[in-house]
Amino acid sequence: MKWFSIAGFRAEVHRIRWPKMKDLIANSGSVIFFTAAFALFFTLCEWIAKTYLHFIGL
Repeated sequence: MKWFSIAGFRAEVHRIRWPKMKDLIANSGSVIFFTAAFALFFTLCEWIAKTYLHFIGL
């Protein structure tokens, strides 16, 4: 288990392809957009369910 040592760990870290700043910003923007969209969707679903339950008298 040569990779399970400090030298092996350092070698693996150097082999990682780190993202460019442009890719990092684009991916972060996508994550923020979809998180906001899901939050809006689930808030809307909760509001609809609450309104329906109030309408039928529960």
